[in-house]
Amino acid sequence: MTAIFVLSSDDKSTLHFAATEARSYLERINGKSIIEIVPRTQYQPDEAGLWLGIFADVGLTPQSAHPLDDEIHIAVQDGKGLISGANPRSVLLAVYRYLTELGCRWVRPGPAGEFIPRQTGATSVQLHERPAYRHRAVCIEGAVSLENVLEMVDWLPKVGMSGYFMQFREGFTFFNRWYSHEHNPMKEPESFSVEQARDFTQQIAIQLQKRGLVYHAVGHGWTTEAFGVACLGWDAEPGRAWPPEFLEYVAEVNGQRTVPREIASIAALCYSDPVVQEQLVSCMVDYAAAHPEIDLLHVWLDDGFNNKCECADCRQRRPADHYLDILNALDARLTDHGLPHRVVFLAYVDMLWPPETARIENPERFVFMFAPISRTYREPFRPTAPLAPLPPFELNRLHFPSDINGLLAFLRAWQEVFQGDSFVYDYHFWVAGLYRLDPGLMSLARLISEDVTLLKSQGLNGMVSCQVQRVFFPTGLAMTAMARTLWDDSLDFDAMMEDYFAGAFGRDGARCQAYLLRLADLLDLELLRGLDGADASDVATDCHAAFDLLDDFAPVIERNLDLPEPCHARSWQYLSLHAEITRLITGMLLAKAEGRQADFLATGERLKLFACEHEDDVQPVLDVWAFVQAFDRTLGIP
Repeated sequence: MTAIFVLSSDDKSTLHFAATEARSYLERINGKSIIEIVPRTQYQPDEAGLWLGIFADVGLTPQSAHPLDDEIHIAVQDGKGLISGANPRSVLLAVYRYLTELGCRWVRPGPAGEFIPRQTGATSVQLHERPAYRHRAVCIEGAVSLENVLEMVDWLPKVGMSGYFMQFREGFTFFNRWYSHEHNPMKEPESFSVEQARDFTQQIAIQLQKRGLVYHAVGHGWTTEAFGVACLGWDAEPGRAWPPEFLEYVAEVNGQRTVPREIASIAALCYSDPVVQEQLVSCMVDYAAAHPEIDLLHVWLDDGFNNKCECADCRQRRPADHYLDILNALDARLTDHGLPHRVVFLAYVDMLWPPETARIENPERFVFMFAPISRTYREPFRPTAPLAPLPPFELNRLHFPSDINGLLAFLRAWQEVFQGDSFVYDYHFWVAGLYRLDPGLMSLARLISEDVTLLKSQGLNGMVSCQVQRVFFPTGLAMTAMARTLWDDSLDFDAMMEDYFAGAFGRDGARCQAYLLRLADLLDLELLRGLDGADASDVATDCHAAFDLLDDFAPVIERNLDLPEPCHARSWQYLSLHAEITRLITGMLLAKAEGRQADFLATGERLKLFACEHEDDVQPVLDVWAFVQAFDRTLGIP
């Protein structure tokens, strides 16, 4: 093949980027720099080469006209033919899908996570696919550098994902956690400013646009920003003199209007008050007008619970009724200003109870987001019995279920109120979900794959994953399972797992897979929080078996540390560090089983110290901030 014909004259377009990606990887596969990118204005299939273009330019018709829906078509014979998509993003997804068929694997973000086969000649690929779900995105959480986020944004379309969500206006808290090196006393804090965070957010938005990825934005912060109080995260600000114009409209709880725990982002407002509603809507419209690059503007209220206003007017209706009033006013104002942004609204904590009387007046503007933050991650997202009626709504005296049946009852209740577009906003890779099942995240990988396959049956059109970004330690299997199952919900998990380990680890990938699965059988990390009726002698026996397994597998790790394939070598290097961490975790669990509380705590501290000492070695794949926080909870440290 000597040319890639791209049906776009704009060299900054997503189509042109797709062409440069195709050229880069194909040249690496073939070991030759022989491919020229040629812009064209008309499709000429008789001209030999690889053609890239959207359906409308190559005579194809997409099954859906929705701008967020993807569809791809690949018809390539001996390296020549057509790679096409319903929109520019879909063309890029199709390029990566073609390269995947040629043997490329992206096992984690960054250049060290790419396995690119070396072969001569070309492979023919014929396929036409639509993703199983419309919404396939990741939301920023945890602690991140700019490079971490840019590598994640680059990785997402390679595995079929379609969007990214920047929380807050500038994501300051997530960047600041990394640059201040919170939770790692062994690293000197670096100075970091809100202005830097805003610059980072702009750089990220540019990279999203380059790839045509769906840009989700904001969510938290409207309730303070509308009254001139910057909302950068969840940090307490003790002693702050809150502006009177903010305090005047903060929710009245127990007869007082105060900022709970001195954290602005969790302070509810008097949502029935017309002044509050007008301030919120004006703030949102102004922001939308200033940010036309945003596709899905998330409009959430405060991030607190059992904290809603108890004044006489607010008591007349549920918080969700006041919420929908605000959303309808927002829609009308956006329409008046000719702003096309779609708006995401959510069912979350107090707002799990749907409105009694209010309804969304223009469903086409809105996307419903179900956020089951209190759920268990020991059971898949399916009902196990008929759903019970909702518990009664009792203002500021609510209890939120952890069982799947209880949460699904709330979803069903909201679906009776709103039948429009929707997705789940789930937390498998957030601090609360991580390191709760097994140290290799193998159980989590299988769970998230099953959860995704169940979304259609729950009437949800995809997932936005609220998550720590660096969750590729010791492997990226769980993230890959989420991404690939969102694309193809008929995918066999075991076959996908085998493919992943072969791509990530090379010749001993199957042995590595068996090793991590066996560790998952032996080590239940939930038991670190309490044996809860488990037989202590059985737990101890499993811990000794885990130590034996670590010893037996150490030579396999050792002989693979310097493999000539960089991707494989790096995978084994991460696995070597993971083995040391797993030894410490196993020691904690054994001490718990044997009732040696002092040893349990001391080993937990050594575990956190080891992670901090080796942070530079694992930074791209393990969020040490989240890791330390998770084990602080395990150790009972506030």
